[in-house]
Amino acid sequence: MAPELKTIKIPLTQLAENMVIATDILDHQGRKLISKGYKVTSSQRIKDLLDKHQLKNVEIHVYKNNPFRKEEELPIPDAKDMSLVNTLEEEIITLKESLPSIKKRISTDFQYILEGKELPTNVLKQHTKANLKILNLRTNVFQLIEIMRKLDNSIYTHCYNVALTSYSIGKWMNLSEDDLEELFLAAMLIDVGKLQVPKEIIYKKGSLSYEEQMEIQKHAIYSYNLVKPYTCISHKIKQTILTHHERIDGKGYPLRLKASDIPLYSRIIAVADVYNTLITEKVGTFTVFDVLKIMKTEYKNLLDLNILYTFLKYIGCCFIGQKVKLDNQEIGEIVFINDKQINKPLIKLLSTNKIIDLNTYRPYWKIKQLIL
Repeated sequence: MAPELKTIKIPLTQLAENMVIATDILDHQGRKLISKGYKVTSSQRIKDLLDKHQLKNVEIHVYKNNPFRKEEELPIPDAKDMSLVNTLEEEIITLKESLPSIKKRISTDFQYILEGKELPTNVLKQHTKANLKILNLRTNVFQLIEIMRKLDNSIYTHCYNVALTSYSIGKWMNLSEDDLEELFLAAMLIDVGKLQVPKEIIYKKGSLSYEEQMEIQKHAIYSYNLVKPYTCISHKIKQTILTHHERIDGKGYPLRLKASDIPLYSRIIAVADVYNTLITEKVGTFTVFDVLKIMKTEYKNLLDLNILYTFLKYIGCCFIGQKVKLDNQEIGEIVFINDKQINKPLIKLLSTNKIIDLNTYRPYWKIKQLIL
């Protein structure tokens, strides 16, 4: 007979290796830091992370009949493959640990450019390679983006998410590694000019006036003018920064370019920027899948269709295996995504192992949120 479990709360100082976290650990704003079921591999690492968020206690699993059982025998509830679960959780912890340093690196570069300070020849290239290290993790980059935007919604993180998305699209388009790094850097710098737009406009809640919209649109020119003096930034990158808000129908800004007159990098970044802007603006209302549906139906005449469809074709695969909560509170796992019905994937219900097609299943259910 399997021993019974109970949950106890212990001071963070008592956390030790091999203990199993019993409940999701949230920060004071409700954002998840550590998932339940995580088996601690480095207690000091977890202590440092939670201490930064001023958390003093943690709940762990113990056996009811013997709470002092050997650490290696501590249970791992509801985990089919703890090795994989722990690997993914470790990577998410790594992201949460490294995000402040990534943001600081980006903000430092932005500040140098904003103040017109000299940039050493290789510093942007070195920073690009450092910022791309996140792609070495096993966790899918779009899942990491979901985590990052919940932790931080600053201009710096938005640029980073757009750059990661652009890099992924470029990779799906078989661009060379040199082109991918150049594309990534261009995407990183598209919004440096927003630092010259009044903060009350950038962070305004609700609708913008016409004058405010015109001021925000100037950020493309501001960004271009800021990077223009730097010889370490290629002409191709500078042109991309200037034209990343152009649209295929000629109704973008600032030059009203059309179709193939828009540089390739700009057309790629436009898709990445729309995606990351929509998932940020619609947070709590729409899921990633709703946003992809919007892009497919409402942006097909605004974005490069080949690039948009490449993005939609491949991003769906990135969420295979993703756990989701449905609007009836059922928890499921995505097992297949049809690119013709991208917002209605096949879901395996974890309570019954039944596979349902959200496109045809009745009663009508939809994905309410991703479980990260």
